[in-house]
Amino acid sequence: MAEIILTNHVQSRLLERGIDVHEAKQTAKNGKITKKENNGKITKERILYDGRVLVVVFKQEMSKIIIITAYYYEN
Repeated sequence: MAEIILTNHVQSRLLERGIDVHEAKQTAKNGKITKKENNGKITKERILYDGRVLVVVFKQEMSKIIIITAYYYEN
């Protein structure tokens, strides 16, 4: 299983935005891929139990997932 690393930036954003660390990690591992960029960034989304959409942006490096940021998507 891949090790998940939280950058200082995402740790601040999770706290600021009221996002659960476990939810962010689960989204990075099991969410639906919505975008892949040439610089290696991957964006995944997952609909939470309360109907909100959590978006997580991360990079995969070897066996590590490095989460860069996370936010709730608003329509």
